[in-house]
Amino acid sequence: MIAASIAFIFNNYVISIIAGICWVLAYSMDGADGTIARYKNIKSYRGKYYDLINHRTTYPLLMFCIGLGMWRYGRTEFFGITIDPMIYIITGFLAGAGMWMIMDLRECHDSAYPYDSTDKDDYDTQCIEGKNVSRKTFLIVMSLNPLSFVNMMFLLPIFAALKALDIFILFYGFTYPVFAFIRYIILARDIPPRIAS
Repeated sequence: MIAASIAFIFNNYVISIIAGICWVLAYSMDGADGTIARYKNIKSYRGKYYDLINHRTTYPLLMFCIGLGMWRYGRTEFFGITIDPMIYIITGFLAGAGMWMIMDLRECHDSAYPYDSTDKDDYDTQCIEGKNVSRKTFLIVMSLNPLSFVNMMFLLPIFAALKALDIFILFYGFTYPVFAFIRYIILARDIPPRIAS
């Protein structure tokens, strides 16, 4: 993930596509390793720690590196409107920070207001954001949502192949911070204002 992220700085067409595919493969392996560890009964606190650190470093790094690459080589004009290339650095930072917040907000919520462990499976699948809709509806909405990390990863090599990583980073640079703020509001409303006596 680190090497694939750094590859985006150079904005080479073939390397960017390969880096995007590497990210999809790495993301798939990242999703499978916990399942394999639980199946083989080799899960550990240290493994969970490494997994959490990996997410909080590589995801923001990906967005910042794409922003840096677009700052160096991206378009400076869209539909006749000139843009300052510095916008790519800013949106790369905002996209990475937004991703970090999206991930950490759940940890903050659970630390402040631990959930009932008997509902863990449904909680992990649907999260608090989808608890007021049916599970099927929630899963359909998330599968079509370009902001979900899974979908974003699969869009990454497509945008690289279309030579549109500048549009990619502008889109996520503006939407991930907004999505993080919306998640913050939803999770904050789930926490009761007072501790039950």
